[in-house]
Amino acid sequence: MTRHNDAFVWLSLSFLLLFSSSSLAQSFFQLDEKDNQLHFSYHWDDFDGNQNAIEFSAHKKDFLEPLKRYRGFNRERSQRELSRQLNRYIRQQNWRGIQAKLTPRQQSVELVTSRARNQEQQAQLEQYKRRLREYYNERWTDYLDSNFYENISLPPGERGIIPDHAAIASEMENVIKPLINAIGEQLGDNTQRNYINYVASFLQQIPYNELTNKLDSRGDGFIPPNQLIYYNQGDCDSKVTLMTAVMRNIINNAKMAIIYLPEHAIFGINMSKRDSDTTIEHEGIQYVLVDVTGPAAMPAGTVGEDTEFHIRTGQYTVKPVN
Repeated sequence: MTRHNDAFVWLSLSFLLLFSSSSLAQSFFQLDEKDNQLHFSYHWDDFDGNQNAIEFSAHKKDFLEPLKRYRGFNRERSQRELSRQLNRYIRQQNWRGIQAKLTPRQQSVELVTSRARNQEQQAQLEQYKRRLREYYNERWTDYLDSNFYENISLPPGERGIIPDHAAIASEMENVIKPLINAIGEQLGDNTQRNYINYVASFLQQIPYNELTNKLDSRGDGFIPPNQLIYYNQGDCDSKVTLMTAVMRNIINNAKMAIIYLPEHAIFGINMSKRDSDTTIEHEGIQYVLVDVTGPAAMPAGTVGEDTEFHIRTGQYTVKPVN
């Protein structure tokens, strides 16, 4: 987690795993690339010790191009971009005596005006400032949306800017259709819980990696679902985003959410509850919790001790995704 001096922080949701005696691991993974085609093959044991196998193919460019240049939020980079937009707007309006400048550490943008010669010019410059602040707020919102970021309040009470996991999941749904179709072929007509446990065990057996040592020189702790599949590794919020993208296609009539805990993220779905399930209620909807991070083997409704503690003490934020 990297802290900044302003009101926002970029929050990476990676966390340290406690490896339990019951864990999932890939017994086989293979990625073949030939003639611009990617072919993925997996073998792994599920929660009951049964071996599963799945394979699917995708066109390489179609699979990897979406969100290829996704980068984690960087405050300095965002303010440089907004400063350029503000000064471009000033030139377009042919305003004189005002400009947008970055603070020394490039954490924010300041509006600097020349000394007014009279009250009329002072009033004019103040009007420019008001209009520029409004323009800045509009561009800031656009910047977050277009780069798949969002503001969120996260436990323990911090305001943060994180990847917009729900929007990224939506963007990825068509991209990962080959995986979704392969899952459907494996399970066919089945229960919601069986589908959820199948996908959860598939994700848990993908090697966990905080990605801070950089797959592609970003090191922000998050990669989109298509890259998680391609690199065959990812952290908690990368995996929960893929879970969201898959399940919204397979079970489109159930309410779902991403639940943010201190330095962790899990999936929630409104479905038939068992007595042993760990759940939360949010705005009248009860969600069964699913931790897809791995390698601990956790079927739907089962969470670790730390997650259980944070849920019990109310240290979580719920983000509905449909």
